[in-house]
Amino acid sequence: MRPFVRLFVTAAIISVAPAMQAQQPKIVHAQLTTEAGSQGLNAVLRGLKRQTNPQWIGYSVPVINNFSSGWNERRVTYLEGKGDSNGNSVDSNNGRTFDHTMILLRVSDGSVVDLRIENPDRELDAGGAAFTWVNDVNPEDSVKFLAELARQSQQRKLRDIAVLAVSLHQASSATQALSDMTTASNDLDLREKAAFWLANQRGHDGLVIIERLAREDSDARFREKLTFDLSLSKEPAALDDLIRMAHSDASPDARRQAQFWMANKGGKKVTNDLRQAVADDPEESVRKSAVFALSRLPSDEAATQLIAVADTSKDPSVRKQAIFWLGQSNDPKALDYLTKLLKQ
Repeated sequence: MRPFVRLFVTAAIISVAPAMQAQQPKIVHAQLTTEAGSQGLNAVLRGLKRQTNPQWIGYSVPVINNFSSGWNERRVTYLEGKGDSNGNSVDSNNGRTFDHTMILLRVSDGSVVDLRIENPDRELDAGGAAFTWVNDVNPEDSVKFLAELARQSQQRKLRDIAVLAVSLHQASSATQALSDMTTASNDLDLREKAAFWLANQRGHDGLVIIERLAREDSDARFREKLTFDLSLSKEPAALDDLIRMAHSDASPDARRQAQFWMANKGGKKVTNDLRQAVADDPEESVRKSAVFALSRLPSDEAATQLIAVADTSKDPSVRKQAIFWLGQSNDPKALDYLTKLLKQ
């Protein structure tokens, strides 16, 4: 599992939640000022460049899905240092989700050096640092600002969180901003992150972009990564896209990955497609990987299909692979079959 997937697990929890109006959170131990969002986030940042000490900027935006940061053990977020670990109050609202999220930017020497995404009910302890809360930020401006940060940052963690933050925005421009990050002019790591969040946060519109990339992008490494993104999409058509890639992608590596993820996603629905790959794919490595994908089907179906391959395939390497995976199965049919083979 790719490291940034952990962000997805904690940052996209969906449940029924009451609407929460965007408002300034409780901010303590801070040199607090407020600014109007109408001037734009870049203008706010330029206005703070004269200050040499680290400072924080915070604002709130509506999110596309109900949101929880996933780290609700404490009600207080310490922005500078860890604070008093014995003095925090335990959050009794674990599992709550919100229709807004807080975006928090740490600024040093005029540049953003840290980015956090927090639940809007958190108390923020600034540890004595300056803190500017920006009211009524235009979500479109936020998308533009964070997308630019993602493209320009040389810090991998900061860039990854900026891409995630863009994907959470309710603003429709977030989908286009993520799409722009997937173009070939960007480096592979940024393209992967943007495609991941397109598939997982932007619904049908995001899937349409992933489908186009899977068909047309010339980078086989990138298309291979897209198979994982498709496996996590909640859109029904994503399984069809994986099946198409498993059959026809020009890259053997991409076909192998598509087989694996479609077996995990589609189960018995993809049995015939995997059997076809076992029989027909021109690459031996892909035929063998299709056997492995059959072993990932539900156990009863996996044993049945592996036995059929071991009995009928004309490819010795494929038969050997099928027998190997039968040996890893706990299904009684597999044991019976292997026992009969030994007695022959």
